[in-house]
Amino acid sequence: MQKNPPGLLDYSLLTALALLWGSSFLLSKVAVAEVTPITITLIRQTIAVVLLFVFAAFAQRWFRPSAREHGFMVLCALTGTVLPFTLINWGVEVIDSGLAAILMGFMPLTVLVLAHFITHDEKMSLPRLAGVMLGLSGLAILFWPQLQAGFGQDLIRQLAVLGAAVAYAVNALSTKQLVGRPPLALMAYITAWTLVILVPAAFLFEAPLSIHPSPRVAMALAALGILPSAAGALFMVALIRRQGATFFGQINLLVPVAGVVLAVIFLGERPGAHALIALCVIFCGLMAARIKPIRKTSIAQGSHP
Repeated sequence: MQKNPPGLLDYSLLTALALLWGSSFLLSKVAVAEVTPITITLIRQTIAVVLLFVFAAFAQRWFRPSAREHGFMVLCALTGTVLPFTLINWGVEVIDSGLAAILMGFMPLTVLVLAHFITHDEKMSLPRLAGVMLGLSGLAILFWPQLQAGFGQDLIRQLAVLGAAVAYAVNALSTKQLVGRPPLALMAYITAWTLVILVPAAFLFEAPLSIHPSPRVAMALAALGILPSAAGALFMVALIRRQGATFFGQINLLVPVAGVVLAVIFLGERPGAHALIALCVIFCGLMAARIKPIRKTSIAQGSHP
């Protein structure tokens, strides 16, 4: 079916989704003040799984996954939620949430590199190579002050967030194996698998039952489950249904910017000149990678922090 050209509603949904996903860095920064990283992810996903199953029940589009699909769901749960959420939570204990958002901008460029080696239809092109090179330049600018100061806590935490971006890239490629299934039901199943992994991990490494969050932190935890996870899923499904995956892929350009803006407004963070320059360079890399070479197209993959 021919889709209508994107209109005001489509761009409004895209902007709203960028703000929802960008808010995860801000909310995680608030939550880590009193709650440990794995426990934050567990609470967030517990709230999300309840809401997603309710949404999927209303949509009434369930399916029975095969053993192979369950395998990919477990991989998606691990690389799309458990690892990246926990690494981001651990990272923003020390670094600014806006800086974490900038680092996540490297995710779609990582997808391009991985896709070149493990897929047959998404090989590296000149625009994509230029995008990756610009992205690496942006990371060099971002890491330069820490590299000059030595391999300290800030650099380790930044590398952890960069590891989250790599995990999201693996998730983006794994999710392609599940294309065609009802999206809300699929996300509900994947989120349920995250709890299977998170519950033993939280009780093994942390003490989730001993937390006593303040009202501010409790609100941040609830908001993480409701806004970027559950509501973000609804917005994502609506966008893909209305305009397809390529239009939705523009979210990769907006989430890092949204994360920085929200951190400045609500946390009073002031990113340094090197961070803003790095954001611009990575943004240019994302734009360059989206240039379509003649007679070759690709589907942009989105991330959800």
